Amino acid sequence: MKNRLTPLENAFPRRTTPLLLTGLVAGDPFLEATREYMDVIVDAGADAVELIIPFSDPAYHGPVLRRACDRAMSEKVSWEAVEEMIADFRRDDGNTPVIVSTYYNRVLARGTTDCAQGLAESGVDAVRVTDLPAEEAGEFKEEVEGREMALIQSIAPSTTKERFRRLAKEASGLMIWTGHCGAEVTMPPAEFRDRLRDLRQYTPLPIVASMNVESGEDAASVAGACHGVLVQSAIAWLIEGLGANVEERLGAFVADLRVNLDNIAE
Repeated sequence: MKNRLTPLENAFPRRTTPLLLTGLVAGDPFLEATREYMDVIVDAGADAVELIIPFSDPAYHGPVLRRACDRAMSEKVSWEAVEEMIADFRRDDGNTPVIVSTYYNRVLARGTTDCAQGLAESGVDAVRVTDLPAEEAGEFKEEVEGREMALIQSIAPSTTKERFRRLAKEASGLMIWTGHCGAEVTMPPAEFRDRLRDLRQYTPLPIVASMNVESGEDAASVAGACHGVLVQSAIAWLIEGLGANVEERLGAFVADLRVNLDNIAE
């Protein structure tokens, strides 16, 4: 099945540098700001934007993202408001992939069909449900992929090679390595490189790693073992600091990530 992340998949083999995915908590500190930040990080060099739908109990995220979710929850961010924001972004940018990340309770509260339909109509390219195992995702997977979006699979240090091979057969878009718990990376760098080198042989899809990247040097170190990085907490931390120059600081940070990734040799 053709999905809307295919251009990203097809572009990667022609790239000489890794992918840069950047995460924002939708509504932190308010939706109008999130919309502006989307433009800032794309202009600074991000290849894709992940929007995290705020949740009251984001157990799979670390303290920085939990605080960001708390701030966004105080804004009472709805699915419809996020979709309006994405649609507005789509009117200005029809190419940059948008990934929506959420917890399954928020999906169920809305309904799997309505959720998938709303996201597809707004211009979303892929969905990631943090706490939904692939083995239990059948119904929502059909709803998502039936609307030409990808349902992104996450893998962790505890994922066995056998399970990864099963996940890879059903995966679309890309795969995300969640190699940390909160702020703590749970696997030494050498073991991480060996594991990713082993896993990459079982899928043609890009594997992008979330490894608590806090600088351009961190990004280059992590991306040397896979196809790119997903940066979330460091961005939320910059936004948490606020101040008159938050967009300038955010743009400079993402630009530094981009420069360091671009400096990785082929």
